[in-house]
Amino acid sequence: MIIVKQWQSQNTVYFFTHTSIMSNTTTQKRGPITCHVLDSSRGIPGKNIEVLLECQQNSVDKDWITINKTKTNEDGRCSDLVSPDYKIPLTNSEDDSKVIYRLTFFTTPYFKSFGQESFYPFVQIVFQIKDPTQHYHVPLLIAPFSYTTYRGS
Repeated sequence: MIIVKQWQSQNTVYFFTHTSIMSNTTTQKRGPITCHVLDSSRGIPGKNIEVLLECQQNSVDKDWITINKTKTNEDGRCSDLVSPDYKIPLTNSEDDSKVIYRLTFFTTPYFKSFGQESFYPFVQIVFQIKDPTQHYHVPLLIAPFSYTTYRGS
């Protein structure tokens, strides 16, 4: 179930999105931005990988603002990147620029835990949210010398 509310503050339009995932006996809330890491070289979830979510809200100074830093769980997922009531800004109220998001996955410690070198010390995925009523899931498939990503559901 997805519940969406909209309100405006100054020149910025905010949306509140709440999504519930139904399971057998419990309801787990997730934020509007989630990710999942799969180790395609081993066929296992990428667990305990540090993940940083940032946004760039100003086109002038291009500074990145940290939203959250967390680790993937045993299943390689981060459902706690943002809280279920996180407000996704689409534009900056100061200059009407688009808000850009960046996920950074710190992969070196993960591969080192297997005694494996890796070519990429970290993986950064930069994306823009155009519809705050949707859920944005960013899967990452990693291997020591390659990675791929896509917009999931």
